[in-house]
Amino acid sequence: MKQSHALAYLRQICCSGLSRDIALTEFLRAVPMLIPSNSNTLTISEDGTCPCYHLAGFDLSDMADAIPDIVADYHKPDLQQRAIAGFSQYPTINDPRVIDSAFYQTDIYNLIFRRYDMHHLMCARVQLNATSTGVIGLYRPSNQKPFDGRDQSKLLHVLPYLTHAYRAANDVDFELSPDGNSGMLVMNTLGDILFQSPDAKRLLQKARYPRLLIDSRKQDRLLAKLAELCRNLQNIYLGRDAPPPSFIHAGPNGRFAFRGYWLDKSNEHTDGLIGVIVEHRQPLTLKILRAMRESPLSPTQREVTLLLAQGLTLEQIRERLHIKQTTLKDHIGKIYLKLDIHQRDELLPKLLTLGHA
Repeated sequence: MKQSHALAYLRQICCSGLSRDIALTEFLRAVPMLIPSNSNTLTISEDGTCPCYHLAGFDLSDMADAIPDIVADYHKPDLQQRAIAGFSQYPTINDPRVIDSAFYQTDIYNLIFRRYDMHHLMCARVQLNATSTGVIGLYRPSNQKPFDGRDQSKLLHVLPYLTHAYRAANDVDFELSPDGNSGMLVMNTLGDILFQSPDAKRLLQKARYPRLLIDSRKQDRLLAKLAELCRNLQNIYLGRDAPPPSFIHAGPNGRFAFRGYWLDKSNEHTDGLIGVIVEHRQPLTLKILRAMRESPLSPTQREVTLLLAQGLTLEQIRERLHIKQTTLKDHIGKIYLKLDIHQRDELLPKLLTLGHA
């Protein structure tokens, strides 16, 4: 992908109005298009020192239970002070030994970094708002070259957009893509998971991660809500007042709907089995942006396309982009030509098709 298109995509993700965690996670996944890297992370601190949670741009579910303790054990107060001093001297830190001379002998490197091929790193500190700071980390395998000054310049250029994305609301009320995925969990009335279909297991992992808490709140909130769903279904059967056995969970990977039902309607007893249907859908805006990433459209044409697909009128688009009507019509004509469509009603279905390609 061209550097200009990669940069345009990162800007659009951060300025699209997507929910905060969704935009930040997509940023981490997409920044390798601009700066070759892998297993990228964003660590958030609410008091300027000790991290409270991490977002990851990769699948870390196989180590999700262990990572918080390993990271918390490593981030001692003296290390935090050295990190703050380091970032006060350098815009980015490209060698972890600046902060910890024995970094490559530590548990955090040998248990986490080596597992995910995170040898070379480039970290930058970013002030997200008045009270929250973040450290974005980009990583490369040992068989690739370290990050250099050009990589640093690119990262520093996009950090203001990352700050902009962080200040968006963590909203569950976003327009959903019409397509999605589903799976089935089998649970008992105590809230224990007895069986997961392959799709349900994958969706449950996507719902629980890539956001990891790094503090004393050890309880898995999503699993606790699933257990509550089972209790609600049981209480309804017993004639007690209880909410419907369903809930919505919105996280970095989109929106997940959980709905519980008795598996055997002819044998609804208090220790029966409960089927929980998991349905996952992504924000429509994110699906559109990802689809356009593989399209032949220019950055400006992608911006017009997104607004068209979101249902804005031509007058609203013209005012939003501060362009003349003739310019807008010229953009639309080129968009239709490149996407091989003839009218606006064909645009969204075409984009969703591109997203599945």
